[in-house]
Amino acid sequence: MFKMVLLILVLTVASWLVLKLISKPMHIGLVLLFWIAVVFGSAGLLYGFSVWQAGL
Repeated sequence: MFKMVLLILVLTVASWLVLKLISKPMHIGLVLLFWIAVVFGSAGLLYGFSVWQAGL
């Protein structure tokens, strides 16, 4: 779990810096929420798919 949180924080800071560099500033909280949704949503989809496959 700690690795996932660390990954989210690194992706948030990197994305926020890239957005600043291309002159499209965005609140860092929105970027953080985006990456939380992406990482946990992907994990949930993969888990659901694996459970579905195991049931077949």
